[in-house]
Amino acid sequence: MDRDRRGNRGDRITPVQLLGKVRNLKAKNAEDKYDVAAWDQAWDELKSMPLTEESRAIYEEVVSAFPTKADVWCKYAELELGGGNMSGLKAIFQRCLMQVPSLELWALYIKFIRRSNKSKGPEGAVEVRNALNFTLEVTGQDINSGPFWQDCITHLQGAKPGTPEFAALFPQAMAGQEDQARLAAVRKVYQAAVCVPHSHLDGLWRDYQRFENEGPNKQFAKKVLDEWMPKYQAAKAVYRERRKRTQHLSLALWPLPLGKGGLLQDTQAALWRDYLTYERSNPQGLDAATLQQRVSLAFDQALICFLHFPEVWLDYADWHASCGRADAAAATLSKAQVALPQCLQLRLLAADLHERTGNPQQAVAIFEGLAQNLEQQQAVTRGTLPAAEAGPLLPMTPEQGELVWSQYMLLLRRVENEYHSRKMFLRARKWQQGLAAGEYSCWRLYADAAMLEWRRGRDAGAARNIFEKGLEDPRLFREPQFVLAYLDMLTGLGDLDNARALLARVLADEVNARSVMLWQRYLAFEGMAGDLAAVLEVERQAVAALRGEEVEQLRAALPLVRRDYNLLRAPQELRRILSLPAGPGDVSAPATSGRGGVAGGPGANIRPPSEYTSSAGAGGAPSEPQLRDVAPQVYLFNKSLPPPEMVEGIVPDVDQVLDVLLALDLAPAAVMQACLDLESGKTLAQGEQEPYGGRSEPGGPPYGYGYGSPGRDGYPPPPYGDGPGPGPMDEYLKRRYANDDDDDGYDDGYGGGRDLYHQRLRRRMDG
Repeated sequence: MDRDRRGNRGDRITPVQLLGKVRNLKAKNAEDKYDVAAWDQAWDELKSMPLTEESRAIYEEVVSAFPTKADVWCKYAELELGGGNMSGLKAIFQRCLMQVPSLELWALYIKFIRRSNKSKGPEGAVEVRNALNFTLEVTGQDINSGPFWQDCITHLQGAKPGTPEFAALFPQAMAGQEDQARLAAVRKVYQAAVCVPHSHLDGLWRDYQRFENEGPNKQFAKKVLDEWMPKYQAAKAVYRERRKRTQHLSLALWPLPLGKGGLLQDTQAALWRDYLTYERSNPQGLDAATLQQRVSLAFDQALICFLHFPEVWLDYADWHASCGRADAAAATLSKAQVALPQCLQLRLLAADLHERTGNPQQAVAIFEGLAQNLEQQQAVTRGTLPAAEAGPLLPMTPEQGELVWSQYMLLLRRVENEYHSRKMFLRARKWQQGLAAGEYSCWRLYADAAMLEWRRGRDAGAARNIFEKGLEDPRLFREPQFVLAYLDMLTGLGDLDNARALLARVLADEVNARSVMLWQRYLAFEGMAGDLAAVLEVERQAVAALRGEEVEQLRAALPLVRRDYNLLRAPQELRRILSLPAGPGDVSAPATSGRGGVAGGPGANIRPPSEYTSSAGAGGAPSEPQLRDVAPQVYLFNKSLPPPEMVEGIVPDVDQVLDVLLALDLAPAAVMQACLDLESGKTLAQGEQEPYGGRSEPGGPPYGYGYGSPGRDGYPPPPYGDGPGPGPMDEYLKRRYANDDDDDGYDDGYGGGRDLYHQRLRRRMDG
């Protein structure tokens, strides 16, 4: 479709024009503006161009903007390989191979190793074997890793005894025992392969049976096969469930930040979370080393598309830590900080991990780096430090700085002593005093330091001094929440005289006197510590000090404050207890008085959810709500809708909208295809001519490996689909499903060996 649109516009875009377009899109990314449709169009243009210096510059721009875009790296490497630029191809693999565990990329890596070592004789054979072993170590647990296992076995069996290649591959073989050495090596690979739930499992098991039965010792063969049969059957049972969970996963999405990829990103994120949870549950009962290899691969593949999702990194690190692998967890958090430098939680968790594993100095170093960043950032802003001298800095807000200083003081109190913690507070206070007048006051910095002295150090005098020092700052003096924090400490100490003096001193200020919050707390304080006459006097002062709506707010709160001086009950709860009508701000207050003809803004006639789930008719007794079972996509759609009062114009009938949504085909493949068609500009008329459920090829992409986004033109059908789909079968499908009577997900041989994806993967590996 994009090619058709280019043809309608005239000549195809030139590399120079495309380079400028990509750089403009990259600049928009830096401004947190992501145009997915424009990136898709640019990628379609780039794929059709030969590799030149201009197009190579475009590839570099794209991979710098999206360092884990698997199909871009694959196409880039394929073009370099086709041009014979081995040094450039080697540089590409060094940059992306470990970061992007895409099987097509690793297949190109095997092809590169074969071609590079074709004329090196024994040394080349060893290099190929090492590359295959390395590939299996990284990607061998993938559901589509069958061709790699088969290729490794073929490579070992291909060497002839007595040749230099054989001696290099099996150096441990003694004279006259060459076959035994090869049998042992091949047997080891077979036994590892039949324990992995992949698409070639049945075929490899039959090959393994033939391999053992053709050996010299039939009794030994029977014993070994009987020993490994349960492991193969366990892998086969897990494969069925694994296939269902992976068949709609994709590795071809643009790695965009959370919320920038639309419904397709939300759907894929939910599918990946479900798959990661499944793999972590260890359904096959694997040993610790194998489980780590499989779950790590699943997380690494999820990060290809969700590189900028902090929750994926946090789950990855937490999983390592829960298994006792502190070094792996720290390494994961270090990678996460490179991918998400502005995510403060990743740095704080890294510090927590170091402290928990007995390395507190490393935790202090992390906080010290953040503290120096805050100080240098402030110095650059005030002009006292040249930006060039400061170097690259992490932009941080005053709220983030406040949290960093508070956590730093608490850490030093735990791992050092109160002297270092107090010294850090003085340093933090100097930073706080340097903030601009209009910025956030960071009052919690003082409150946290004071509470740390009071609750951990049991030094009430030091806590009072910190609060009093804070009141010297006009911004904190006029911050009601800071005053209330001081008040809570004084009342907790039982120092009621100083608490009353604090309120009187603060409310004498003209700005503070207009704070309804402070007057309410003053009333609650006198209700507990004074008498009724004191309460009435405070009420009189409050009414005299407040103006307009502030007076009405206080008058509405007075009946509640008088009955709950400790402020332990929510306003709506207290109104219900006192048999008072619900207030305008209460959550339980009804928004409308009926369905039709009600007053209010747009969307006021929308009924609450309880009316949709209640089985009682009009006037009937309310019954227990029955929640409707809706698809995750409907929930995400409903979650993204604006509130009713924001709707302008005609408000649709909600029942009809829900009925239409529930009647749609919301299978993951159909949703992904619909999103892609909409993002690529497909019209409704075109969509009616080619409905999502009636494509000539069944389902969606095979686990997301391949060029472009899933479901695009030229993308092969899924190798492990559950059937030909509702549409008419073409010749390919008739051949594929001619003898497919069972529904166990196998293809009577090497799994999906006959599908286009595995044929293409095989061609990439064989070169």
